[in-house]
Amino acid sequence: MRKLLLALIVGLVAISAQAADNFKERQGRWQVGANVGVTDDPTLVGLTAAVNYYVTDSIAVGPLFQYGFMDEDSIFGVSGQVRYSAILPGNNIIRPYGQLGIGFIEFDVHNLFKGKSTTTFLVPVGGGAEFKLADKLTLDANVLFNISREIFIGLFVGVTYTF
Repeated sequence: MRKLLLALIVGLVAISAQAADNFKERQGRWQVGANVGVTDDPTLVGLTAAVNYYVTDSIAVGPLFQYGFMDEDSIFGVSGQVRYSAILPGNNIIRPYGQLGIGFIEFDVHNLFKGKSTTTFLVPVGGGAEFKLADKLTLDANVLFNISREIFIGLFVGVTYTF
């Protein structure tokens, strides 16, 4: 498994090194992305979707949508996010980032809150990295800590497109 992961990383770096677009200039651009992942409950599948507008080359704002499901249970969250994406000197391959938001989450989970659907506050905090695949396409890998009445953690992988 480790060899497969290492081969994937080496392949992504090789593909990324061939991309010609300036990975640093994002001010005034929009970015959309979607991820799939797992949470600390291994039976819960998580999906996220985000829209970011870059106010500067490093700072973006926008909504984050989260959906988790398993059997008859589901979780849906929406939040406004602020994202700081670091520009590493001399590097056009990877951009690490951190994000923080505030919003609401609805739990429709049978073994929580006495089986009643509950909406409560949500503070998603996380970070990750974007790996450049092409001029406007990146691979996104991140971890997201969701703080609410129930705290849960997700690991996600997906793609983003900047236009």
